[in-house]
Amino acid sequence: MSLWTSTIIYVLLFQTVPPQPVQIGKDWNIHQAYIDVFKILSNQNTCSDFYGGPRRATTVLNSFVIRVKTQSLLREVSFQMEGSLTIFHDPTTGAVYRLFEKTAVNIHGSFYQRRADPMRKFPSDVGNFAPGSRAARALILLHELGHLIEGENGDWLIPDDGFNAEQSTANTLRIQQLCRKELDALQ
Repeated sequence: MSLWTSTIIYVLLFQTVPPQPVQIGKDWNIHQAYIDVFKILSNQNTCSDFYGGPRRATTVLNSFVIRVKTQSLLREVSFQMEGSLTIFHDPTTGAVYRLFEKTAVNIHGSFYQRRADPMRKFPSDVGNFAPGSRAARALILLHELGHLIEGENGDWLIPDDGFNAEQSTANTLRIQQLCRKELDALQ
């Protein structure tokens, strides 16, 4: 068999094998949210379509989630990505995406904390989901993933929101609308 034939066979086999879940740290909450999101994005649905399809979405998710660290941040912030970034071009999926130097989930925010008193403001709901719930955690990861993937028009799937609460809420509600059926199944 020639090198050319071997290369073609390898490329064809590699392209037909879907991405598999990656091993992440020992944090159960991050692990569970990752597995939930991986399952959502592995299937053809409106949610995975928004991210460019199952292969593209799960490839970027795998690259992203292994960078997530826990950190104490302002209580209003659930997740923060900052620092220098690297742009990736994945030839097998066609994905163009970015990853930030620092990627942190807030140990005092809506990803981890539940609200004991419904009259209190913090931690805040994530879209229409209670803080600390499986659906809220999955929505947080899906929201962040939307900041990382370049769309067909050359823009990120959702605009950067930084400390702009209004834009962040709009981004979260957009993702929630696209992924509502899958998120509701986590309840």
